[in-house]
Amino acid sequence: MTTEPYPEPESVVVNSPQTVDEKMDKARDAHKMGDIEASRRAHEQGVTHGEHHSGGASDYVKSVVFGGLDGIITTFAVVAATQGASDEIGDVAKTVLILGFANLFADGFSMGFGEFLSSRAELDHARGERKREEWEVENAKDMEKAEMVDLYCEKGFSREDSEKLVEIISKDNKLFVDIMMVEELGLAVDLDDEMGPVKSAIVMFVSFVLFGMVPLLVYLPQKDGWNVFMIACAATAATLFILGAVRGYLTAQFWVKTGFFMLLNGALAAGVSYLVGYLVSLAVGSDSTPEA
Repeated sequence: MTTEPYPEPESVVVNSPQTVDEKMDKARDAHKMGDIEASRRAHEQGVTHGEHHSGGASDYVKSVVFGGLDGIITTFAVVAATQGASDEIGDVAKTVLILGFANLFADGFSMGFGEFLSSRAELDHARGERKREEWEVENAKDMEKAEMVDLYCEKGFSREDSEKLVEIISKDNKLFVDIMMVEELGLAVDLDDEMGPVKSAIVMFVSFVLFGMVPLLVYLPQKDGWNVFMIACAATAATLFILGAVRGYLTAQFWVKTGFFMLLNGALAAGVSYLVGYLVSLAVGSDSTPEA
């Protein structure tokens, strides 16, 4: 029995190839809308198969989200704690600006450097594992093939299908190692991106400082009072929600839900900080003696 090839759909735009990132964006949008036809069009349209490196915005979502979240919550915690202890502090605005900006840049540098060390360690680990896998494929390929057969059997393939699959992918040693890095070791790191750790560190630092600066900007006119604190709360809440919404968009989640949970996280952290500041101020007491 012969199988006829699938007819080329009329909606395919053969003369307008798309990049891999454009295709993925269209596919994600179609999934969000539940539009199967749009999904088909995204997959059927031609793709330019030039050299592609992972460098899109989604590659740094973790650094942006964690950096921004830590930055804004950390600095707003200073604001909330200072406001909570306002009865014991003469100039709240000046205290907020001094402690806030000092904490912002110190923590931002620490977060960025920590991200660099973490990414660098991950890259070095992946490179070491690849060298080991390449050496094992070169000297004991039969053992590596047996491991992959067992792995695919554990995933639910029959042993016969697993053996056929491994025979195919193991014909090219480089491709075989590429697949083992992901399937066996769970390492999907771009080993050729030497500047990856540096870029992650910069993204983390910039995100931390930019988002963390939001609650401090309100105090730049150096005015105190609950009105100023409420404005800082509103600005922080809006920024947290936007940060969560962007995270939801980039990770194909419902943006309202992710924005709300980010806002809730920040509100709880700020509440704890305010309460601690208030309680500590009561415990320490005032140095001034009340007039008779």
